[in-house]
Amino acid sequence: MLIMNPIIKRFSIVYILLVMGVFPVISQIRVGIRAGVYSTRIKADDFRSGGKLIRFNGDSKMGYHLGVVTQWEYHHVFLQPELLFCSIRNDIYIDGSGDEELTELELNKIDLPVMVGYKWGSLKIEAGPVASILINDKSELNDLTGYDLLLKRSTIGYQAGFGFDVSQLSLDFKYEGSLSGLGDGIEVGNEVYEFDARASQLIFSIGLFF
Repeated sequence: MLIMNPIIKRFSIVYILLVMGVFPVISQIRVGIRAGVYSTRIKADDFRSGGKLIRFNGDSKMGYHLGVVTQWEYHHVFLQPELLFCSIRNDIYIDGSGDEELTELELNKIDLPVMVGYKWGSLKIEAGPVASILINDKSELNDLTGYDLLLKRSTIGYQAGFGFDVSQLSLDFKYEGSLSGLGDGIEVGNEVYEFDARASQLIFSIGLFF
């Protein structure tokens, strides 16, 4: 289990300063809540050691997110930072001498996307970076194989998509890609082997501004 309270606190402090300190000086800002679902795919190279084959099948699995969103708009241009708790899942297949087992990898993380976009009436297009901080991960991979998947505590990605803002209601449809891998490798005994796994996501969010 990975816990990153100091880093999460730093991101939270930056977010609060953006909401309460910087942007209100420039213009009026909208604050709201947000929730939605993910369709997540994790793609990785197959890994074989000690007669066992470890692979992600690349199929999509559903996850969810919830948190707060802010939006500052100047004419048709807007800036939209978000602070979200996210839970994503994907399957890991373990093949040992023809006996296949399945375990689920679950990742709980804090995401901080910062979208920049343009509006035409209620329609908007948006894109921007997203920083992710891993809170904890859970799977039975180590129990079933003795192998330990070493995950990075922080990753960087990007999001792009479109949405609609109608009065206080906000809808977003986005794609998220990875700029860094999820893991540093797989530990087998005292040896660490390179293992590149990357996540991509389709995201649907609904928000309500106050």
